[in-house]
Amino acid sequence: MLEITENIHNDIGVLKISGIMVDIDAMVLNEKVKNLVVHDVKKIVLDLSGVKFMNSCFGLGILTACWACVNRAGGKMIIANPSTKVTQLLQITKLDQILEISDSVKLAETGFHS
Repeated sequence: MLEITENIHNDIGVLKISGIMVDIDAMVLNEKVKNLVVHDVKKIVLDLSGVKFMNSCFGLGILTACWACVNRAGGKMIIANPSTKVTQLLQITKLDQILEISDSVKLAETGFHS
């Protein structure tokens, strides 16, 4: 089961994701990101600190879809706090070269101002 907590402050949306991203439940994340973009929140941090497991099919597919949605809208998405396993998955698939990754939500938020 995937849980997503949304927090918007200033013009940055932070989505804290907990659980596992391995099945169709992960599509909820894409809908949340689309909803933020529709409401003109185009600076988005995905806090993956609570993600215990992610697969390459749904997990990475949803992250890529979220990034594409934000990118098409002229926004920016940063991934924060990925676990070692998630980081390795991003490196193996070379998505770490496309997706911006930060060690913390606070650092990610400052990344929008640089």
